[in-house]
Amino acid sequence: MKEFFKNLKNVFDALTKFQFMRFCVTGSLGVITDAVIYHVFLWLLHVNAGRDRTTADTILLFILPVFGYLAAVIQNYLINHLWTFGKETESHRVSFQLFFKFFAVSLFSLIPRYAFYTFLLIFNNITPDLANIGGIAAGMFTNFFGSKFVVFRFRNEGPKQIEAKDEN
Repeated sequence: MKEFFKNLKNVFDALTKFQFMRFCVTGSLGVITDAVIYHVFLWLLHVNAGRDRTTADTILLFILPVFGYLAAVIQNYLINHLWTFGKETESHRVSFQLFFKFFAVSLFSLIPRYAFYTFLLIFNNITPDLANIGGIAAGMFTNFFGSKFVVFRFRNEGPKQIEAKDEN
């Protein structure tokens, strides 16, 4: 229980530090990328988002967010690695291993994102663009905590020392 409260304090501290603000800026850039790509696909494919939409339009409304999401994940990983969590990653290069951890956290964050998107789109009958942005906001906190405590957390790793062998 003591560890839980210690972790809770750490979460609170993380939310109130500058790092969270950088994460929000990075996330905002991701939101813009995500929303622009989503909207461009809606426009290019002439998707009817109105109440009289076809089954094909409805299917596209649930597939298209994936493209903006993928572009935003790649962009956000790079910015978070190099800027948001720069102190933590200064001795770690951008890598596929860290990207896949980041991607896994982002996939997990799709659960609250997609649930909220669906809720807004179906039950509140708002425009797909607003539902998409609402869903993105819902996944933001899961992304921050996962990035901070899973992806970019390196446990007191210092430079590896090479020990001399005793040849006697």
